[in-house]
Amino acid sequence: MREMLQSWWELVLRYRKPLTAIGGVVIVFLVVINGAFFVAAYFPKSCVVCHYMDPFYDQWKTSRHSDVSCIKCHSFSPVFITVTTLKYWTGLYHPRPHANVKDSACLAAGCHEGRIEKGKAKLGGIIFDHQEHMGKLKRGEKLRCTTCHYSIVQGEHIAVDTKVCFLCHFKGISQGQALGGCPGCHGTPTKVVEHSGFSFSHDSYLKLGVQCKQCHIRVAEGDGKVNESHCYDCHVGRLEKKADPLAIHRTHVTYNAIQCFKCHEPIRHGEVQLVKTFDVRCDSCHQRHHNYQKEMYMGTGAKGVPDTPSRMFSAQVACDGCHTKSVEVRESGVSFPGEKKLTAERNSCVACHGKKYDLMLDDWIRESRNMVAEMERVVSAGQAAVGAGPEKSKSLANARTLVADARANLNFMRAGRGAHNIEYEFKILKTGYEQVTAAYKMAGVQGGPARPAILANQTSYCLVLCHQRVGPKDKLFFKEMEVDFPHALHVQDVGIGCGKCHSPDKHKMRIVTSSECMKCHHENKDIDCAHCHKAQQALYEGKVKVYGVTPQPDYMAQADTKCTECHELRKGTQTVLTVKAKCEECHDAKYGKMLLDWKQDITKKENAIAVSLDEAKEYVARSRKIGKNVEAQEALIRQAEANYMAVTNGRGTHNYRLSSELLKVAQASLDKVLKEKKGK
Repeated sequence: MREMLQSWWELVLRYRKPLTAIGGVVIVFLVVINGAFFVAAYFPKSCVVCHYMDPFYDQWKTSRHSDVSCIKCHSFSPVFITVTTLKYWTGLYHPRPHANVKDSACLAAGCHEGRIEKGKAKLGGIIFDHQEHMGKLKRGEKLRCTTCHYSIVQGEHIAVDTKVCFLCHFKGISQGQALGGCPGCHGTPTKVVEHSGFSFSHDSYLKLGVQCKQCHIRVAEGDGKVNESHCYDCHVGRLEKKADPLAIHRTHVTYNAIQCFKCHEPIRHGEVQLVKTFDVRCDSCHQRHHNYQKEMYMGTGAKGVPDTPSRMFSAQVACDGCHTKSVEVRESGVSFPGEKKLTAERNSCVACHGKKYDLMLDDWIRESRNMVAEMERVVSAGQAAVGAGPEKSKSLANARTLVADARANLNFMRAGRGAHNIEYEFKILKTGYEQVTAAYKMAGVQGGPARPAILANQTSYCLVLCHQRVGPKDKLFFKEMEVDFPHALHVQDVGIGCGKCHSPDKHKMRIVTSSECMKCHHENKDIDCAHCHKAQQALYEGKVKVYGVTPQPDYMAQADTKCTECHELRKGTQTVLTVKAKCEECHDAKYGKMLLDWKQDITKKENAIAVSLDEAKEYVARSRKIGKNVEAQEALIRQAEANYMAVTNGRGTHNYRLSSELLKVAQASLDKVLKEKKGK
């Protein structure tokens, strides 16, 4: 072998001049040919000469991209042309064209520059957030512009095929649910709808926190499966990674921009199946029809009162969910042989909800009687005020109509048994009081009915009906302020009422804003900033628990600069722009610009780490599933996340020097994990 190679080398040396000349001619020929191809690429019609792509060319001519040449979007560098030429000569050229448009081409200057940063766009009646979808990993993968905009040259290039959305949001998700939730796309429905002969308001149900899936049992049809035969449309073999969907998606979606429906079956989204339990059929067991009780339970039927379904009804609990004890039917002390009825048991409450809920039922039964008695007094007062004589004016007629509505609602309360829906009964009493009060004014009568005790303030019923038995947790996490909220301290010690922070109409809904909290706290000079802003204080003073860096306090902290020297609390919400003015006031204009540069730099690094962190976690989770030892990688991820959270929660500009070091170390740790992934 050695002698053969040596003889070939001698031949090369002997004929080196003619070989060099031939090689030069070949190179010049390739350069000329490729140069001609490259120049021709600026003329779209030239593409059709070699490639069978008449349909694509015709679609391009009628699209919004008709004034953009092919080379503007499609990679067509001299290297690409050379490789393609060699593939053609060696028979490896694929005759079927495939367009792989890079994101950088879409987002280039003069095209859709800044589209991602602009964020939200309107897609029909849906708000679509580009920043959310393109700035983060979605289901473990990095999306491309062409993931959704794959029909770029077919008519309106922004007419996204919504079936792509359905495939991602519904594949592998439980029936009646969607990835990201329903309101994220559809917003909050407000219209009144008819279903199974029952009219109800979405708004009333949403106020109770009823989830969409409780009524919309199935919202998608199809499973988006991949038929293996589709693989052979492009590949002869090479299916060894077909069991690894993340690797398959990375190759086909992220790297090569293959359309989803080249592989997946479509999924249809819409009202596939609705719940059929809106009609509570007590009569399936009972001979007598408990219509009033049924309507009370469903939260409908009262005059002038918004629909308020019982939370138990919203959870689709039938009558026999609580009425579990069988007893003989009796009237006037006489039992009817063979006739039985189911009565409610207090133990049913405990069995499902736990301790104290049986006592809550006792409270409901007691307070229901009290509310009926209060309503009787209100209606009697209204009847006395409007009288029963001839109607002398239209105002008096309207007043009597209001009192008649209140009386009808009183009868409904008596028959419906308020314990079936105590919240609705409370609203009936409240409406009845308002109806009779209005009737007083219409009839020209001074004064009004005595206000029922339970209506003392907007949220007095919260404690009376429920929360004296089942109270909230002492500490609740306040997301906007990123602190644990000491509930008992504010309610018991300070005496703040429920209605100050919570909606009187929607259960569990908090209406107090962070700015309202700050208004109270910032006016109280005795409250230390660090009491709420612990993470910011820790970063500022260099007392964070981090890895790979020795924390040092910020220069301003070393100079004993207090929070209020930079944050002017009377100006409301504090941002970098409000603090910028304080920097310039103490130093000069360049310090204000420096603060903005810090903020921009920190945000850019945080965004990059957020994506890397998601990708690294996904890789480690998959590696663990297939039996790999990933303890070292998990340690690196924990350390990186600790550093990242210290900066994010502490607001990096409070200590720019330390934040930069922490993010640098975090990125380096994640790069180690991702390097292993790429070298896999």
